[in-house]
Amino acid sequence: MGLFVAFPSVGVGAVAQFTQVVIERFGIALILFSTLLVLLALGLSASPVGRLRLGGAEAQQEFSTWSWLAMLFTAGMGSGLIFWGIAEPVFHFANPPAFVPEAARGIDHALALTYFHWGVHAWAIYALAGLAIAWFGFGRGRSLHISSSFTGQANKGGWRLLDWLAIIAILFGVAGTFANTIALVQTGLQQTLSPQIGSVGFRYGLILLIAVLFTTSSILGLQRGIRRLSQFNALLMLVMVAVVLLWIDPWQTLTRLASSVGHYLAILPEVSTRIDPQSRQWSLDWSVIYLVWWVAWAPFVGPFIARISRGRTVRQFLLCVVLVPTAASLLWFSAFGGAALAQPYAPAVIEAVNQDYTQGLFRFFQQFPLGAVLSLCAILLLITFIITSADSALLVCGWLSDDDSHWGRLLWAALLVTLSMALLYINDVDLNKQVAIAGALPFTLVLLAQVGMLLRDLWRTRAAR
Repeated sequence: MGLFVAFPSVGVGAVAQFTQVVIERFGIALILFSTLLVLLALGLSASPVGRLRLGGAEAQQEFSTWSWLAMLFTAGMGSGLIFWGIAEPVFHFANPPAFVPEAARGIDHALALTYFHWGVHAWAIYALAGLAIAWFGFGRGRSLHISSSFTGQANKGGWRLLDWLAIIAILFGVAGTFANTIALVQTGLQQTLSPQIGSVGFRYGLILLIAVLFTTSSILGLQRGIRRLSQFNALLMLVMVAVVLLWIDPWQTLTRLASSVGHYLAILPEVSTRIDPQSRQWSLDWSVIYLVWWVAWAPFVGPFIARISRGRTVRQFLLCVVLVPTAASLLWFSAFGGAALAQPYAPAVIEAVNQDYTQGLFRFFQQFPLGAVLSLCAILLLITFIITSADSALLVCGWLSDDDSHWGRLLWAALLVTLSMALLYINDVDLNKQVAIAGALPFTLVLLAQVGMLLRDLWRTRAAR
């Protein structure tokens, strides 16, 4: 971390160069790995093991279904939907990859490409990571460490390396999202309150304020902090979607959702199994980086989802974790990105996104009668989402390091803020994405091994019945 503090440009540049080399060499393998997890999630949920209950037949659920879904969704996606809800579909519409036929280029295809990055592949990564932790933690009486998937003596001896690899992936993955969120909040404040809000000092001050908030929420714990904040996030998100739907045209948006989902299902076999040579750089810069970014978040989203899922059946766990957040994400992108592209002012939004990813959302809100109110709501949602994700990350770092004390969480918060500040100093969204996946690259092998151990133990359990 000292390198990032003293020489942020050098440190961030070196990490980004490393990730670029790896994804160029192993890009197709990373896509195939995530596709394998989708197939496994669907296969396990349909198999007899789907009836097994996490924690045993008598295990009771700790959280209501609403609280459970709200927490897993806001921890797993959070501010990313706000950031990319307009920017990504608009960018793919204006800059389609070469493998999209000329006749097929349009709003539906732009949304379908976005769905690929935010849909079942992303949530299957979280689902299998979480199921491995929950199965061994509740079914075999082990702790919720990453290493518990391999041994009953978790976080001891050489097995500690796996938990520390997970912590590194968490810090880099959340820091990249944190930096992008601050960039979007700054843009929103500039356009809503004052264009003078734009200095590095302001970004640093904002990140320190948010750090105090998410550290406080983490110390309050699951019931008083994370659960309540997750419910607030989910409700505010629903309100914003409802406002946009009612103002634009609910029927048009739902029709667009149905047609774009059809395109998504049509392109899924191709984009899930190959990289088109003519669109190779697009696939590396978007699809591969996204899929590895979800792996970067899996070390904390997985244990977190596992922690809140005792008493759920394997089938309920897999289907809800994969399908419910995917459906919510698809609706969000259709309501925002799809709606923006279908309006007369779409060229202005496209121009804003091509200039700066952070501009599109607030240019879209400018078209509404209460655009400033919506912009402030989006800023509030961005902040509360990153608080939810960050305090969940601190919670899991405490579990994995065997130091769940307040001082331990303060240490992880300080490291997360330090790395985020280095990214904010450069303030490059694409660079943030590359740095965010740095810790996930070695952890991908750990996740693959975790899934292997899970399948072996599920098979043995099924055979013994």
